[in-house]
Parts: sequence; C-alpha cells; structure tokens
Amino acid sequence: MLQFRYGLLLVWLGLSFVIGPVQLRAQSGNCARLVWADEFDNTGAPDAARWNFETGGGGWGNNELQIYTDNRNNSYVSNGTLKIHARKTDGTWTSARMVTSGKASWKYGRFEIKARLPLGKGTWPALWMMPQQSVYGTWPKSGEIDIMEHVGYDPGRVYGTVHTEAYNHKNGTQKGGNTLVANVNSEFHVYAIEWSETEIKWFVDDKLYFTFVNENKTYREWPFDQPFFLIFNIAIGGDWGGAQGIDPALTEAVMEIDYVRVYSKTIAKPVISGPSLVQPGQQATFSTAAQGDLQYRWLLPEGVTEVSGGATNTITVNWNDRPGQVRVEVFSPCETVASDPFEVGILGKPAGEYWPIPITGEGGALLWSAVAGAGNQISLRVENGELVVTFNIQSPSENPYIVLNLPQVTDLRKHREMMLQLMAQVGQAPSNMRLDLLDINLQNDLTDLFKIDNPTADGQFHPYQRVFSMNASGGYQPDKIRQIRIYFNYGILGQKGAGEFRLKELKMHDPNFTSATLPNQLAQASLYPNPAAGQVELFSSRPFSAVILTAVSGQIVKKDHFSPVNHRIIDLHGLAPGIYLVTVWAEGQPAEYFKMVKQ
Repeated sequence: MLQFRYGLLLVWLGLSFVIGPVQLRAQSGNCARLVWADEFDNTGAPDAARWNFETGGGGWGNNELQIYTDNRNNSYVSNGTLKIHARKTDGTWTSARMVTSGKASWKYGRFEIKARLPLGKGTWPALWMMPQQSVYGTWPKSGEIDIMEHVGYDPGRVYGTVHTEAYNHKNGTQKGGNTLVANVNSEFHVYAIEWSETEIKWFVDDKLYFTFVNENKTYREWPFDQPFFLIFNIAIGGDWGGAQGIDPALTEAVMEIDYVRVYSKTIAKPVISGPSLVQPGQQATFSTAAQGDLQYRWLLPEGVTEVSGGATNTITVNWNDRPGQVRVEVFSPCETVASDPFEVGILGKPAGEYWPIPITGEGGALLWSAVAGAGNQISLRVENGELVVTFNIQSPSENPYIVLNLPQVTDLRKHREMMLQLMAQVGQAPSNMRLDLLDINLQNDLTDLFKIDNPTADGQFHPYQRVFSMNASGGYQPDKIRQIRIYFNYGILGQKGAGEFRLKELKMHDPNFTSATLPNQLAQASLYPNPAAGQVELFSSRPFSAVILTAVSGQIVKKDHFSPVNHRIIDLHGLAPGIYLVTVWAEGQPAEYFKMVKQ
C-alpha cells in the first residue's frame, strides 16, 4: 500500500501502531485518530464486514443508464486496490454502488479516499455520503455530502458539493466548489473532507479548495448533525454525467481506490452495558463500545475488585455485598469523556429456612408506607415490633394498599411460602385482603394470589400462609422480587369501613428446607455466650465478613460489615431483651444462622 501522507491526524504522540499491514505513525500536537479504514489488501470480493451493495436500475433519480450489481464483474479487489468497473455488454451498462450503510456511519471527522478516476464522456464517478437515518425527511431535507464527483465530458475537474433543503441543484441553489486535478486517470489523488459541527472543508492532496460553513439557522441549511455513511459508485449518463452525451465507443470505465480512512477528533460519550443486579461475591462483566485506539479507566465502588480488563473497554470484577455505581472514562492525551453512572443493585438470595420480611430498618425507621387513594385514609405505626394499620376506606375502587420496597431485589423462588400473624379487634378487621409479590418491573402473577377474605376479628393473632407457585410466566420474574403489597378493602368486593389491624412475624419460608440446603455453612462456628447480655463472641475456622441481627418481628436491628475474620465481638448494648436471629455472611452470602437470646 502507498505510504500514509497526512501528517497531522493521529492521537498518540510518537506512537506507532498497525491497522492491517499499513503502519501509521502519530505526530505530536494534534488529537485526530484513525477510527475506521479499508486498505483493500484482500483479493476478490470487497470485505463484507465493511461494505454492502445497492443494486438495480431505474435511473436512480437522475436518468442514469447503468444497472448496479453486486457481482465480481463490477466490483473486486486485486493488487491492493478496489476496482469499481462499469461495463457495457450487449448495449446494457452495469456497474457497482458500494455503501457502508448498516455497517458503519459517522458524525464528524476527516474522510480520506485515495483514488484514480476513469475518463470517458458519459462517465460519472462519485465518492459521497448520505444520512444513515433521514431524520429531517427525504432528499434533500436530510442532506447529502459529495466528497468528489467527476463528469467525463469535463476531464480533470473535480467537484465537492452539499445538498440540503435550502441548497440543492434541483432549485439551482446548491453550494459547492471545484478544482482542476492533473492526471486524474493516471495517478492516485487523495480526496478528503473535514467535517465538524461548524463547517465542512474539501481537499485534494491536502489542498483546501472549498468550505461550507454552518449558518446556525435550521436543518434546512445544515442537516449535517447526524451520522452519514459512505457511497462509492460509477454512474453512466444521467442528467449531469450524460449532459453532453455518451461516447459511443465507450465500453468500460474503472475507478480504482487505494484506501479509505476515517479519522475522528472527538470521543463519543461511553455507554456501559452489564448486569444491573448481582449477587454478593458474584463475578460480573461490564463493557462499553470500543473506540479505536483510545484508553479506558474504570471507576468502581469501594470493595469491588478487578479480575481482568481494567485498561480495556471490558472489565470483569468481583462484586461486594452492597449496591453501587460503575463508571468508565475514555481518554486520549487531549480529551477525557466520562460515562453516566451505571447503577448496580444487589440481588438478595435468602438461605436457611426463613427469610424475615422487615417492618423497620436500622434506627427503627418504618420501612412500610401507605397508598390510600382518593377518599381514603391510612396511617401506619409500630408498637412492640408490630405493624399497626389504621384505616378509613370510603372508596374501595381506589384499591388502597400498604407497601414495602425491599431493601434489595430478592430471589424468592425457594422461599416461596409467605407467613404472617394478623390480629384485629371485633368489628375492626378489613373486609378482604390480598398480598402480592411484585417483581422488578412491578408485575405480579394474577393467577397466583394470596387472598384473605373476612379475616378473623377477635382480638387475637391468627396465622395465615400461602405457598406461591413462583412461575416465570407472562413476563413475571419471581427471581427478582422488588416489592410487597398488602391490599385491603379493595376492588369490587371491598367494603367501605374503618378499623385497625396488626401484623407481626411476616416472613418467607422455604417449604423444602432441610439442613442440607446450607452447603456454605461455616465450619466449626460457635456463638458464645448464649444467652448473652452486653456482648457475644463469634468464632469460626472459616473467615466471615458480616453479621446481621434480626428481631422476631422481622426488624433488622444491627448490621455489621468488616474485612474477613475468624473471630468477632458483637456489641449487644442497646438491644432489648428477647430472641434474635444472627445471620453470618461469608464470601458474599449467608453461611450460618444462630438463634440468640439477649438477656
């Protein structure tokens, strides 16, 4: 291939790198970088990863004669160059129209094509660009950029032009320039544009011959704020190419292209893809689209550790046991562009026989809230670890409910049996109730409902329970439960009325639980003393990193995270006497449970 000529285009100062077999050396003092290229070093068909073909005839809007094909009679690569070969066979012209549409498109940059043009009256070779999406409407509203056009009856004169709604040849208002180029059919020349948000410049062999400036009015003058794709073709005849007729002796025309290169001075804002939910300790991979030879810097939450790929566009990490944000910065020596934060939540996966549904959080804050609807009143409070719901429902059709947004999205496919204790005084109970498990999209399974009709009202607590099927059907995701709702006095069967009820010991139960379902139990773990007063000590031969204390009401009363240890003293001061569930975490998941008595 011919040596790279344009000396102020690449990013890295003094850095050499290779794209295909052509070595490109960066020069100091600028920030352009190669983002796409075809050096045409293969043999045979053009690279299908880069090029599509537009085929057919019908004049192409300009009364052209050729029929475009995708066969090797009209387009092929040999001896390091692409040939677009127009041929006349039995009075019919065929040619090729190659496009990057659907493969690559760009907004702004420098576009270079090194080409040798055909001669012959009636030929109309073109190197040009059209919008990938016609967001402003059909031609010419969404624009056209002609990097190079040449008509055979005016040999050696090349044209650079734009077409917009305000400026186009149909109205005689098109904007463009032209220049004479010596030996266009016997020598290669570099045809280029530099396109920014303020202007487009046209060059031949690095010599500027036309500039189109953004007037900063409307899309009618400047629709060039969208991605455009490349088009290479030879037309025969047509309104311009055939304006002075076609040489009857002409039987073929070849445009030969040595390379096409696209450079960019801007860095696209990176967008992160990856899992939005992870389990504690899970290995997760996050990525952003690769941008040529740029560098990457990933910003991770504290406690999330890199496994591999931290300096690339893809990183694999070990996640900790807390939600957090992932960011990435893409940078060159001249610019740094950061992504928006990518939120990563924790997917809870209960272990053991029971999973308490909390009523209050740390500090005793109430975690439940009420959605009463118009004409209704609901108030919530906590007494003796019980959730007390006082209500006055006059519009059951508003479907009043109380709701718990779970501290983390939770997989409840195993713990699928809901249990609770419910108490109401005589005449104070709701007329009907329904308990829903809603997934991350706030969808539930309407074929699998926990209903309580006419709950007992005698001033005593009564147990209620239901085993959900937890089928992933109709888009429902039981492995990602986000919310628990309790409807009451709701729907067409709900009755108007006022009253009060109490809930306690809300929990999810694994109906298939056996001791064998805890494969990650800590070896030789012990809690001492038990019962305990001021403090208790936890020992284990296997390191653990968190301890959570939960009251029998479901309230989390203490949460302690730390670096992995084999021994930990747990301070019990401030806890009321009673029975607590101690959950010990190891390697990012629950590993052991103790029932502890606080004196």
